[in-house]
Amino acid sequence: MSINVVKQYSVFLINEPGALKNFAELFVRENVDVIAISQDVRYDAAVVRLVVKYDQEISHALTKAGFTSVKTDAICIDTVNRVGLLRDIGAVLSGHGINITTIYGTAGAGPNSRWIVVVNDITKALNALESSGIFE
Repeated sequence: MSINVVKQYSVFLINEPGALKNFAELFVRENVDVIAISQDVRYDAAVVRLVVKYDQEISHALTKAGFTSVKTDAICIDTVNRVGLLRDIGAVLSGHGINITTIYGTAGAGPNSRWIVVVNDITKALNALESSGIFE
């Protein structure tokens, strides 16, 4: 299990065929490893939220390529997947008065899952999650 602070980039895209492909080509050119991604489409526009490998910075590359983006601290939780994990994460954070503003995740073919969580108080959330015992 690991809990790390990562950067989430929210990037605005036009909702049209090929937009995501063109966006993804930037990461190939810049040799950037995307470790999590979520897309929310509203009519003619989309917001893509993504997290890149822990030590990579892409703000400059996004701006240079003409993309508008917002960088936010997020928590990346890599842990063994189990029934009730999402509920437990929510219970720990809400029990400490922490609001979840964005969450997305996935379980792979194996036993592990990855969760990206954006909260209103990242330091408090890290402390609460690390001391909770829900990942043991």
